Order: sequence, then C-alpha cells, then structure tokens
Amino acid sequence: MRSTIIGLYSVAFVFAYHSTAFSQSADAQTVLPEGAKYACPMEKHPNQADPAKQGAYFSSEPGECPWCGMQLKPIGEVPWAKALMAAQGGDVAYTCPDHQSVFSRTDGKCPRCGKPLSPFKVMYTCPDQKHAAYISAKPGTCPKDGRKLVPFRGVWLAEDMADGNVPARPEVAGEAQYHCPMHPLVHSDSPGRCTICASELVAGDGQAEQTPEQEHATIPADAKYVCPMKVCDYFSAEPGQCPKCGMRLQPIGDVAWARQLMASPGRPGEGLPYVCPMHPEEGSETPGTCNICGMRLVARADLPKPETASEAMQVQMNNLMEHYLELQMRFAADNTKGAAKQALGLVAASDEIRKHLDDPKVDLPKEFGAALASLREAAVKMRGEDLAASRAAFSDLSTAMRTLVDHVRPDKQKYPKLYIYHCPMSKGDWIQDSEAKRNPYYGFDMLQCGELVGTK
Repeated sequence: MRSTIIGLYSVAFVFAYHSTAFSQSADAQTVLPEGAKYACPMEKHPNQADPAKQGAYFSSEPGECPWCGMQLKPIGEVPWAKALMAAQGGDVAYTCPDHQSVFSRTDGKCPRCGKPLSPFKVMYTCPDQKHAAYISAKPGTCPKDGRKLVPFRGVWLAEDMADGNVPARPEVAGEAQYHCPMHPLVHSDSPGRCTICASELVAGDGQAEQTPEQEHATIPADAKYVCPMKVCDYFSAEPGQCPKCGMRLQPIGDVAWARQLMASPGRPGEGLPYVCPMHPEEGSETPGTCNICGMRLVARADLPKPETASEAMQVQMNNLMEHYLELQMRFAADNTKGAAKQALGLVAASDEIRKHLDDPKVDLPKEFGAALASLREAAVKMRGEDLAASRAAFSDLSTAMRTLVDHVRPDKQKYPKLYIYHCPMSKGDWIQDSEAKRNPYYGFDMLQCGELVGTK
C-alpha cells in the first residue's frame, strides 16, 4: 500500500518525443505536475541505477514508460495518481462513502459494508468540539488551547477513541466488552461513545450467556451464513444482514462459535455426498467449497484413502498445491477475499506432511523439511487484510513451494503441467497450472510481467 502523501516537491522536466515528461526521484514525495495527463502505473522504479529515474514518471502524451516499458495510462486510471488528485496537494486518506466514520491511511475496503474506500484530502481540526471553527489542511496545534490537531473523521471523535472503536473484522467486534446498542460493529474494550451515532457504548457482547434453547441450537441443513454475534443465533442460506442486530452475515466457517457447533457430533452434513478432502466432516448435497479451508469439495466416493506415509504425503502435496494456486489467482486479481482461509489450509496440510517426515520409508533431504517450515511460517503471516503484506508473504511461500515441488511433485493427473514464472520487478517466483501469465505480485497493473523459467 502507498504511504500517506505529504507536502510538495520541485519537479524536474525532461523533453522527449515532442511531449513533456515529468520525472521524480524515489526519495521525494510524489506530487502531480501541472500539465501531466498520463502516468506510469508504477509509482516507484527501484531497479533504475539513476536516482532521478527511480520515482514516478508522468507525461503530457500517451506512450510507454522509458524506464520500465509499461504502457502509460491516463492519470485518472492510475490508483496512486488518482489519490494525488483527491488530496489536492494535502495529505491523503481513505473513507467509505456510506460510512464516513471509517478513516484509513491506506487504500482498502470498508470494514462495515465491504465497499472500496475512496481517497480524500485530509482536513485537521481541534479534538475539542468547542473549537470546531478552526480547520487546517496541515497537521499542527489548535490556536485556542494548543491541543494537537486530529484528522476530521466525518463524526466528531478524538483519534484514540476512533482507533479503538472502528473494527477491522466482525469477529473482533463479537469478542469485545462494549458495543453500541444501535451499531453492533462499533466496539471497544472500555467504555466510550459510538463512532457513528455518539451513543454511550453498553456492556455485554455477542458471547453472552446462552439460554438452554440456544445451547442446544443446531445449524439448519441449508445454512451457509451466520451472524457473527452468537447471541443472535441467526443462520441463512444466502448472504445478507442479520435481522436482529444488522451485522453483515459471514460464512459459517469464518465464525469460531458456529464452526465449533458445525463440527459437533451428529451435526447436519455428515453422510452427505460431497466432502472436503482435508475436513471430511464438511459435507454438502451439491459441489462447492469447504467452509473451513476453502478447498473444492469432492464426491465422498473419491475421497483419498492413503495407506502409507508416502501416499499420505502425496495427498497433502495435492492439497498444498490447490491452496497455493487459489492464492496465486486471488493476488493476480488484486483480491484478498478468502486468502486467510486458503492460508490456514496451507498450514493444516503442512502439519499433516510433517507427521510423516520421520517415517523410515520416507527418504527426503533436510531442505525439504526446512522448506516446509518456511512455507508454514509464510502462510501463518498471511491474514488477507492487506494486499501488499499478503503479496510479500506469498513471495516467501512461493520460494518454499518450489523446493517442495522439486522433491514431491503433486499428482500429474490432477496437475498435468506446472509453469514456474519469475517476476523481474519483485524478484519473486510463482507457480501456475496454466501457461497464460497472471502475475500475483502486481495484479492488473502488471499482469503480464514475468518470464517462464521452468516447467514441472
């Protein structure tokens, strides 16, 4: 993600091809030059030897970036340049058009409704509402009482309270001690006020003591979604909002208390025709994906039944590859939805493989075990909350995956050919099961960036 843009910088002018080009060094804070209409999708060019060519590249005419060869795009189509325009020379932040209490220094999605956040120019004001008339485009102190100015968030609220109340994930709100009676997603571990309506937060959370009826609740056979608040005990076959508290429904496998209920003996789903290869207790009447790890369900009759340690490792390598490829496709599409679930699948599969490494009939070098440990470590870091951080972890994960595949190749019937690509910009490798390049490190900005370095 881009860091916050602050201040101005003098721009060097370079003339070429009868058009005006504007270049900025990498260590300077990027600004939008007057007259620029096109920009390189890459805000930084760290591979350039000349520091003056390591930053942003703008042009008054269409064409190609002379530093990386990428096609220039209209400024309004380049996310980081679009944010520059929104900031109008000031600091940039992001908010949700529908929930203006959401305030983020980086791009992303609204934690309340999931919509993409929009960039805006940050305005600063005194945290004391009595001094609301003082507004500044820059950080500083209030001339009335000397207090540090805070970003205006759409709802009057001091910064520390806002940071403590706006949830990143619904399950976090479900575990907090205090909630807004009108907006359950607004939560805190201490008393305070709602960031949306300013109502006093009330004690009591979604894990409140259950009634006898709720203790013995069962999941409806057709249910796929649930309210994260356990006290609501609301399930649904379709996504939507809980009619009791208004929270957005979540997949059952993403909610801890519902997942435990789902795994309890005798739950609906046992004996169903389609099951998860890694979680056989996960059943469905029709093909789909596992609520726990996201794997594709298979016919119960086709469920692998390994008899030896080597066969069990082969099955788990197939599982590793399925989860890995799902992550690769998501990141190539600039998407982290479901990434955490797939990463947990990688962790589970690697743990199963580790159980068989000491078997006398399994003859693998130490580097295999080291790569397995590296893969697990990278997968644990991948929470799917930040695309840039997930991509960084994916690079380490891919390095480990290459080593594992070199020693134990996934089933050729399931994966007839695996293509290994190298990204010269990120210096990272990745694996695909199709030849058409889909760069997971830059997504749509540089989807075709990469070179084929091998096949398996």
